Amino acid sequence: MRRRSTILSLPGLVILVLLLTGLGLTLWRQGGLAFNPGNLSANNRLEVQLGGFSSHAEFERQCALCHQPITRFQAELCVVCHTSVEDQIVMESSLHGTLLNVQQCADCHLDHQGRDFDLRLGHLDQFNHSMLAFSLIWHQVDYSMEPLVCLDCHVADDDFSASTQSCAVCHAGYDFNFMTAHLQDFGTDCIDCHDGQDSMTGFNHADSEIPLFDSHLEISCVGCHTQGQFEDLPGECVSCHTEPDVHQGTFALDCSTCHDSQSWKPALLDGQPFDHSTQVGFSLTRHVKDYSDVPITCDSCHPNIVKEFTSQTCIDCHAVDDQDFIDQHQIQLGINCLDCHDGVDRMQNFDHAEFFPLDGKHIEIDCQACHVGQIYNGTAQECIDCHLEPEIHAGFFGLKCEYCHSTSSWYPAQLSSHQFPIDHGDQGAVECEVCHVSTYSQYSCYGCHEHQQEEVVEEHQEEGISGEELGACVQCHVDGLEHQFDDDD
Repeated sequence: MRRRSTILSLPGLVILVLLLTGLGLTLWRQGGLAFNPGNLSANNRLEVQLGGFSSHAEFERQCALCHQPITRFQAELCVVCHTSVEDQIVMESSLHGTLLNVQQCADCHLDHQGRDFDLRLGHLDQFNHSMLAFSLIWHQVDYSMEPLVCLDCHVADDDFSASTQSCAVCHAGYDFNFMTAHLQDFGTDCIDCHDGQDSMTGFNHADSEIPLFDSHLEISCVGCHTQGQFEDLPGECVSCHTEPDVHQGTFALDCSTCHDSQSWKPALLDGQPFDHSTQVGFSLTRHVKDYSDVPITCDSCHPNIVKEFTSQTCIDCHAVDDQDFIDQHQIQLGINCLDCHDGVDRMQNFDHAEFFPLDGKHIEIDCQACHVGQIYNGTAQECIDCHLEPEIHAGFFGLKCEYCHSTSSWYPAQLSSHQFPIDHGDQGAVECEVCHVSTYSQYSCYGCHEHQQEEVVEEHQEEGISGEELGACVQCHVDGLEHQFDDDD
């Protein structure tokens, strides 16, 4: 006879059902604690509530708040309470917004490690700080060679937000003056430039969109990067160099057409250094504003084309102030303004005596008489240029007319030496041509004494004077008087 199994017997089945019912009731009552691998953390240094709980330990019996296998991912359940973490993920900001494995919360925050376990610090030794765009390669030890720990930089006890104040305090302890100036120049947002590698150590501005050359190399960084701004800076010259009033609206904003980074002045025109005073011969010192007090720009004088200029521009502008003066000025001196004016103005205190004194009869002469065609530069200053040399003394007295003539009167000439009296005959001064018939280098007394010529010849022959000697009257008649000679003389 076979023996029946006690388990399949009625008493056995009753006992099995009772055991399973008891186990089910126990599991239901304990909320899954039977499968709990360890106590949840009761740590809460922030002393705040999330989802109505102060710590994980308060919902230790409600396993479904964190564990819903198959139906939902655990990360979805975490952010139900940790809403700020979800915001970081959505905004891709702060720590959780940069993590690649952000959906694997338990990789960094594994619980069931006991009531005193700090979920924030448990896996810091496995955390890759480079994921936060700041490497710890250069931050293993401080300036005293003491190891750096997290709270040396993340000084706040409530979270792990970076404190740039800790950067400033640490580095100022090494070089206070440098850090003071550095903070004033670039502000306190250290992470904007530094990534711990350090990203700025090998920075070369020449590789950027705005390479620095010449005079730009002398400018401090803060000269362009005000208020610590390094991104999206304008690259146009006009962003730093205010466009001069003198050529606003005339030239394009591409300053490099005329200026270079070596020197703002002088500007370049056709590749050559340009200075209006030296290269054009006209200073702009007195041409800053017009008669209406409006700034004079390049196109005020050079309409259409910068290099093009006509004196009519001067005439039109100055006629606004005094039309009558300009009309007379043109009639007398012409329209070539630049012949006399250089913008300083060199003709303002012009004294003709410094170039050619105007006195005597010269005062009465019109300007055009000497400055024919309104030509002023290179005007001749010799008498012979205006006064033709008389044929009667051509080649004899030279061209220094002022030796004998004055500006008060051309006649009479002022002879510096003339031994023979020019009032010979007591009839007053006679004209030079009376004695000097053809040239001043020769003379003849026969202009007056020709009716006595035979008698004169005869008388002089008696004295042994004849031939060429007979014509040299002055040798014997120095005073112009007749002399009687004795036979013994």
